[in-house]
Order: sequence, then C-alpha cells, then structure tokens
Amino acid sequence: MTTTPHRIAIIGLDTVGSNIARILAGQGFQVAGLDPLRCNLVAPCDGVKLLRNLEQAIEASDVVIACFPDQLLMNARLCSPETTFGLHGKALISFNTSHTRPAASARSMGEWARSEHIDYLEIRLDSPAPDSSHSAWQLRCSGPRRAFERLKPLCQKLSSSLTYLGTDCGAILEP
Repeated sequence: MTTTPHRIAIIGLDTVGSNIARILAGQGFQVAGLDPLRCNLVAPCDGVKLLRNLEQAIEASDVVIACFPDQLLMNARLCSPETTFGLHGKALISFNTSHTRPAASARSMGEWARSEHIDYLEIRLDSPAPDSSHSAWQLRCSGPRRAFERLKPLCQKLSSSLTYLGTDCGAILEP
C-alpha cells in the first residue's frame, strides 16, 4: 500500500507553485516554500513555512516539487552535489509550467534522478490558466512507474484529472 508523503517542499513560488503550496497546506500537508526568483506570491499565514535556502527545503521534505520556468535554472539549483546528496531516497516532481522545455531535457533529468536514486516525475499542467481552480487542472505525468505509484496519491490531491503517459520522462513535452 502506498502512503501519501506529508512533508512537501515547493521550490519556485510563482503562480502555479503558490497555488500548489496553498492547496496542499489547506489539505493538512506540512508545506515549506522557497522562492529563488523572489516572486513570493504566497504568505506564511497561508500555512506555508517560507525558507531561506534550498538545503533547508530539502531537509524539511519527503517530496520536492520544482516549479521553475526553465531547465537551466532547475539544473543550476537542483543538480549541485550538495543538493543531489540531500535528495537521495526522496522524490522530485518537476512541474512544467512553461510548455517550451525540450523533451530531451526532461529525459536528461530523468536519467540524472535515476542514477542518484531519486524518484522523479515530470508533470505538465494542461488547464485554462495556472491560477484557475485546481479542480479544473488537468495533469499529465511521466516517469518511472515506481515513482508514479508512490506520488499518485499526492498528485490526486492537486487534481482528479491525472493521466500517466508512461516511463519516458519526455513524453509530456512532445506534441
């Protein structure tokens, strides 16, 4: 039986990241947020603990949800040796909000995560608008089956419309 992780870190508090943080905090999850881009659209009173650095966020979580607009920024923040070490045995969800990322970059992240023993899922938000009600969100995800099964209960807290496209991490980014 899969248990839903309850300690979540959201890295990137843009519109989507802030909405995810609020949704999960409102459902009783322990949510920590870090905003490297300083959008900071979520307030601590929303039930989200704001952190100062990436190491704190990773240490405070079982699952890290990254909401970065581009792959280079995500790689720079998450693929350093110190951060990678902290992610070992945890789960990482890359929440693709830009829809401009190449599929090859998602595949590369998937290979990196596999080699580092990190459960990794790519998720694409297909909805009218990122700030729309999360009940209208349509999530498409891809990644290793084991990671999907582990993270499915968490993803279903974000949307009841969840489609798994298989093990190819780049599948959600292809036309």
